[in-house]
Amino acid sequence: MPAWADEPGGDRAAGLRAGGGDGFDVLEVYQRRPAAWLQKNLLGPGHATPWTACWDLSVAYWDGDYDDNGFLAVGPVFERQGLPADLRLSLGVQPTLISSHNGNGKDLGGPVQFTSHLSLAWAPATALSLGLRIQHTSNAGLYDHNPGVDIIAAEVGFAF
Repeated sequence: MPAWADEPGGDRAAGLRAGGGDGFDVLEVYQRRPAAWLQKNLLGPGHATPWTACWDLSVAYWDGDYDDNGFLAVGPVFERQGLPADLRLSLGVQPTLISSHNGNGKDLGGPVQFTSHLSLAWAPATALSLGLRIQHTSNAGLYDHNPGVDIIAAEVGFAF
């Protein structure tokens, strides 16, 4: 089984994120699925852990003051559930491709970027989740220019 494949019976989620920052308004669609290989090999086989490994695929549209960008990110996310008041903490880093590195009057360096995030969501026993996400996208020094883009977004998701 490939490393990115999930095992049957795992929880999946999909949803929308909308927000803005650094001159961009952002609309993003995401899907999250279990990452059994990451769970076993990074979080430890047979160990009880409150953390869950997932793969996150995001497709976004960045509407800028001057230019617009398309955005595709896929990578690992680690979630901590079972916090007080049905809260869930999520963090991750996803390799990211952007359609134009000269977005919104900024030279972001090149098409390959990395998006790191931290989010907090309310996820009661039902399938609905509501959250707030802070993310930073930059090229991690791959190119001469590396100004980065900071975004804050609201998130609505549905588990299935």
